[in-house]
Amino acid sequence: MSIWHICIFELRRILKIRSVVVNLFILPLLLIFILGTALSSAMGTGNATTPDTVRVGIVQSTETVSSPVGEALKTFVTAPEVAKMMRAQDLSSQDEAVDALKRGELDFAIIMTTDMVQQWMAGETAKLQWILGKDNTLNMVGQTLFTGFTDGLNRQAAMVKVLGPETMKKIAMQAGTESASGHSNITVSSPGHSDQSYSASQYYAAAMLAMFMLYSGMTTINSLFTERDKKTLARLQAAPVGNGVIFAGKIAGNSLLAFMQAMIIVLMTHVLFGVEWGGHPWLVVLICVLITLASMTLGIIVALVSKNAASASALMQSIIIVMTFISGGFTPIALDIVQRISEFTVNHWALQSFLSMMLDAPLHEIMNNILMLGVVCAVLAAAAAVLYRKVGYHYE
Repeated sequence: MSIWHICIFELRRILKIRSVVVNLFILPLLLIFILGTALSSAMGTGNATTPDTVRVGIVQSTETVSSPVGEALKTFVTAPEVAKMMRAQDLSSQDEAVDALKRGELDFAIIMTTDMVQQWMAGETAKLQWILGKDNTLNMVGQTLFTGFTDGLNRQAAMVKVLGPETMKKIAMQAGTESASGHSNITVSSPGHSDQSYSASQYYAAAMLAMFMLYSGMTTINSLFTERDKKTLARLQAAPVGNGVIFAGKIAGNSLLAFMQAMIIVLMTHVLFGVEWGGHPWLVVLICVLITLASMTLGIIVALVSKNAASASALMQSIIIVMTFISGGFTPIALDIVQRISEFTVNHWALQSFLSMMLDAPLHEIMNNILMLGVVCAVLAAAAAVLYRKVGYHYE
């Protein structure tokens, strides 16, 4: 008996269970249709859109207002080219900015700290702090504008040590004027082509694909515990085959099922809902392979640390739901701290990889997201290998 025989037997056994087939193949398509249809008006249809004027709150102290950087910022936000895209207002504190964002009175906020001004005066790289609002498109516009502003300043930062602090006011004013006039190559667009954005169907197709592929890890958990609970593991171990072969065969069968699930969802969403997955089909395959690896390794980890199938399934489901939620799989979350945490999840990098391809982003940007997904998968695989060596797959 080889790994291949166990793999095929495992796959045939799972496909005979109707509830598994419904949950893995039919339910994802149904959810993508419902969410894509219900939220299409909120997220758009994928056609070209012109962003609204961004309402920006600026938080800075009296010292920063009177500094060369503060004057450069004032010149920047009042420039006609920038004033067409944003409407700025001064705020007294970060808490006031957060409250205004929560009430919907602002779309974006920036914070200019004294440390930032001092760093720039010392010739170091300066970076504004910002607080994101509820609208992802307006957040992107605000980030792009103020990144252009700081780029204009930082191009001059290296001159500080040569010219001295007394020349910084003049340089800051010049940098602010250049940023406002467009010399810093400010662009207002989504990643990829400027005439393209993703639709609700595309967004939720990517998010639900990642989530339900992780649910394939639950079939792995159920399979591993079923052999123990039904006492059939002893029969397999009595055969002239090692525990490692049995374990690998079951994982291979569930991995093949997860990959089949991914390919069916990708093809069916394209045919039924018109979802465009981008011009790199082999990269779509690669991402699905990585998510499959993450799903299996996560399932192995949960199965090996749990005492029974019920607790393992509950833990696995909780992990999947939490990762999907904080990564914006159900709805995009604007809180910066949540976005930071989501960068440690499989769902975040899978979703970003799919969306970057849907927007025809540069290949290096797509590969960077895929690389980060691979790093997360490698960490999970290493953890699963260590646990398997310590715990193993056998009766306790």
